[in-house]
Amino acid sequence: MSTQMKGIIDLLLTDASSAYIPADGDVIADKLLPGLKFSQYTGKLGGYGKGHLRIENTVVGGKGKYRRVESMVRTTTGFEIEGHGLEGMVSKRDYKNVIDPFDAEKDETIGLTTLLLVEKEKGLADALGSTAVITQNTTLVGPSQFSDYTGSDPVSVFNAGKTAVRNGSGAVVNCMVLEYSVAEVLRYHPQLLDLLGFKFAKPGGLSNEELARAFNVKKVYVPNVMYNSAKEGQTAVMAPVWGKNVLLAVIPDSAAKYQVSLGYNIRLDDGQPRKVFKQAVFNPPGSTEILVEDEYDMLLSDISAAYLIKDAIA
Repeated sequence: MSTQMKGIIDLLLTDASSAYIPADGDVIADKLLPGLKFSQYTGKLGGYGKGHLRIENTVVGGKGKYRRVESMVRTTTGFEIEGHGLEGMVSKRDYKNVIDPFDAEKDETIGLTTLLLVEKEKGLADALGSTAVITQNTTLVGPSQFSDYTGSDPVSVFNAGKTAVRNGSGAVVNCMVLEYSVAEVLRYHPQLLDLLGFKFAKPGGLSNEELARAFNVKKVYVPNVMYNSAKEGQTAVMAPVWGKNVLLAVIPDSAAKYQVSLGYNIRLDDGQPRKVFKQAVFNPPGSTEILVEDEYDMLLSDISAAYLIKDAIA
């Protein structure tokens, strides 16, 4: 090789770089539960029992007195807004050595923010995917799993779940969460295609709106977030945050009094998802400390308003 060729340095492309960053539409932790704001870090959510739904003898006649009953039994559920935070640092050397398309501060901020975002999504997914938490549930195996297009019966499974929620909470399921791979299987399920008038096939499969119509719910969430399940320093092993599950639930669009809701996303009055703070540090000199924080409590206040279909596909 000539001396001239040895002097050539490979340069970085400046208009593109490679990274998996979960897109806004793929994460649902901040969207699923109605938001509530509170002035302190701890508090209680008020609720009522179901005494006001009993069938009482209300007939009175002549000079008979009205029966005195205890119609509304008040309850409370405690919550605590917890802080979540991570810290990173950009050194003077980073500022000097990191060149386009890399950006020392932006890369560090995105990395920290993504770590908090994925941890939050995984925490909610683990809770809603646990049969110990969502006690109304079923686990599918073998031919009953929706990936078996011959043996499975998703409509019957969903109807059983909807009935369980109505019997438990009194309210009708209006929302379902389908992990991405589960949704992709259901989009081409012959039973659903036939139900909606697509006897043999539909190019591209059923849309989210068509899946909602097939199961008679108003809202469909299809989270598509992957996380690295390997330990630090080991080869990355990617896995879906939401597993292979389906959640049916009663989740209103916004918080209000006298309503059924699986839970609430509780924040401080001035709280917002993932705040970023930057400040100069002098050890080592010329560095910047970057901190990202999030404060919330994903309060599951009424588990009777949910039904879990675990291992929906093989």
